[in-house]
Amino acid sequence: MKKRGLVLGVVIAVITATPLVSPVLKTKSEQVLRGVSKATEKQKKANRALAKQYAWVGYGWKGMQWRCIDYIFEKESRYDHLAKNQQGSSAFGIGQVLREKSKDPAIQILHAYKYIRHRYETPCRAMRYHIRYNHY
Repeated sequence: MKKRGLVLGVVIAVITATPLVSPVLKTKSEQVLRGVSKATEKQKKANRALAKQYAWVGYGWKGMQWRCIDYIFEKESRYDHLAKNQQGSSAFGIGQVLREKSKDPAIQILHAYKYIRHRYETPCRAMRYHIRYNHY
């Protein structure tokens, strides 16, 4: 019974999560002073390639389904595996999954895909929800 309550609590927390809104800091010193660490463009490109590979091979999400995932991840984190939710929730990483602890992009992507499959069945259903409510 405790496990069911915990799962329900996580689902409720995920439903009420807010999207990533990150401030644009102009200089590296501003980023260091504010404690903002961001992935490099090279890392983001590698994260996107990894997400695409997992979607295609692991889930069969190609074509439009891949474009839907790409839309969500771009809006949520721009494929930054170090992205933190600036609205106060515990959402973190590429998929902005609540209570995500791992800084490993592969694990973050797999957690996001597991959530998408469980809650929405397909990435495009998740994207439609995201467009309507500005989170997924």
